[in-house]
Amino acid sequence: MTKNVLPEYYESNDKLMAIIKRAQQGDSTAVPAVRDMLDRVPEIRRMMGGELQEIVDTVVSRSLGGGEDFAFHEAIQRKLQALRDELGGPNPSPLERLLVDRIVACWLQVQEADFRMAQLKDCSAAQASFFQKRQDRAHRRFLAAVKTLAQVRKMALPTLQVNIAENQQVNNGNTE
Repeated sequence: MTKNVLPEYYESNDKLMAIIKRAQQGDSTAVPAVRDMLDRVPEIRRMMGGELQEIVDTVVSRSLGGGEDFAFHEAIQRKLQALRDELGGPNPSPLERLLVDRIVACWLQVQEADFRMAQLKDCSAAQASFFQKRQDRAHRRFLAAVKTLAQVRKMALPTLQVNIAENQQVNNGNTE
């Protein structure tokens, strides 16, 4: 049995972060090391592929007025995780997980648009119209994401056909 020897940049979190930072700043010499890290350590892939988390952080801190309110931020995180768990179900496919993340992101955008509409005070008709259209678009995106998840799940279900006649027959669509 051979021991998996990790390269030196795995020795500390600081070295990992330095490599990642170099790549984020456009240093092409860091790309092979980043590729290697992503292949060897799935946690880094999840950490760097956290587009949903970036959306959440931005919306909560900038748009919903959370700023440095860590209690508010944590409450939103819990709500989003509950939505993810509830919508994802016990064994979601990779496609379902992507769609659930999209639904969660769209739900957050709807909340942000609703919050902005509620905050409107003395504004022009053009400004009110802008925020109303923004709210409507966010809601449409949310509904489209929900519909897509429902369609994907419907396609995954076996077909069931019941023929009621003299000889009753039930076909579940499986050819096995």
